Amino acid sequence: MVGMAQTDRPNIVIIVADDLGWGDVSHHGSVIPTPNIDRILNEGIELDRFYTAPVSSPTRCGLMTGRYPNRFGIRETVIPPWRDYGLPVEEETMADVLGRNGYAHRAAIGKWHMGHSKQRYYPLNRGFTHFHGALNGAIDYFEHTREKELDWHDDWESCYEKGYSTDLIAAESARCIKEYAKEGPYFIYTCFNAPHSPYQAPEEEIRKFISKEEFDSLPPKDQKGWTYRAMVSRMDKGIGAILQAISESGEWDNTLILFFSDNGGVPGMEPYSVNRPLRGSKFDEWEGGVRTVAGIYWKKAFRQGNRKLDQVTGFVDILPTLADIVEIKETPKNPYDGISIFSVLKGEKEQIDRDFYLGCGAGVCAQYKLILANQHMRLQKDFITDIQKNPSEKREGRIYEDPERVSQLRRTIQEGDAIVPYQKEIPFGKGQKGFVAPKEWKITEY
Repeated sequence: MVGMAQTDRPNIVIIVADDLGWGDVSHHGSVIPTPNIDRILNEGIELDRFYTAPVSSPTRCGLMTGRYPNRFGIRETVIPPWRDYGLPVEEETMADVLGRNGYAHRAAIGKWHMGHSKQRYYPLNRGFTHFHGALNGAIDYFEHTREKELDWHDDWESCYEKGYSTDLIAAESARCIKEYAKEGPYFIYTCFNAPHSPYQAPEEEIRKFISKEEFDSLPPKDQKGWTYRAMVSRMDKGIGAILQAISESGEWDNTLILFFSDNGGVPGMEPYSVNRPLRGSKFDEWEGGVRTVAGIYWKKAFRQGNRKLDQVTGFVDILPTLADIVEIKETPKNPYDGISIFSVLKGEKEQIDRDFYLGCGAGVCAQYKLILANQHMRLQKDFITDIQKNPSEKREGRIYEDPERVSQLRRTIQEGDAIVPYQKEIPFGKGQKGFVAPKEWKITEY
């Protein structure tokens, strides 16, 4: 057996929110109560500078592989229902790696969004042993449909269970934890579709925030806003159910729990969803689009309680870090772009100096943020700032004192931008006209 003894390996539970704004947790001052997310941040380690891609599918692909998503032609947009590609099968996933190293149970629960047009892109062909959820993004929370077809599955079969998807995702995650805890270390990848649109929440959850009479009197935008708050609250309740299942399993001390959002909050939802004090939102490389709420907990190995880590890290670092934790000695099939931050989490190192390539002409290191002039970000000139002194990116201009360090960051960005992908990225809307979804999103072609 490769690595540490099987009994020493932690259970791994990764929980991903969808479009959660930086300021949408009570830990960051939100009016939305999020005691369970706050618990992970407070009792564990708050990852204060955790970066993702600015949209969903790229973040998920980078998380699963430890590699930049622009290598896959999945960077500026998501995989929409009418797209006929996914995470390339040449890429190993986190589930593949853990499966070879003692993790017999590996469940993907909730939103997949890494390919659906052929069976080779499905979770059960990407290293997971169980799948319960939706292949697409933006499903209806109550009907579990996308493009008017049921997109809710249990392994290979259509699933007709009733209920609010956030509740169902939490319940299935808890069920798997209780079952798997009896049989050695497990890996659970739980992806809520909340609080992504469509904005839908159970009536009783909305009533916790606003009366029916007042809600009905509001314009549609404000109704969406109050519903959004209810969606976040309900997701936090679901996370609480997952944490309770871990505790009741008797495996709390040796379970590694990671929480983060796939990108920042969406534009145009203020004051109900905010990324403040960060600039920008989903879809762009300003901090509000790519720096997300994140926390990690592992009682057995990490010093706990009120630790805020300013280490620059993010989605492509998770697989290398887990490989380090599990003591996987094998050379990855495809080299990781991310790094292991295990030594920092343990407190052996204070910080690792590194550049983090954000894609589309952007990158960040401990001190500086650089976005090259480009059409994607609608910048006519380079944006360079000391991100420690200017975390809100409000001040325009060239704010830096170390030109050599900025030059190194520039080279990192240029090398990242020069990567040639497996496939050319296709604009989001291409192929949408005339598209008809397959019956219950069931595909037989491999």
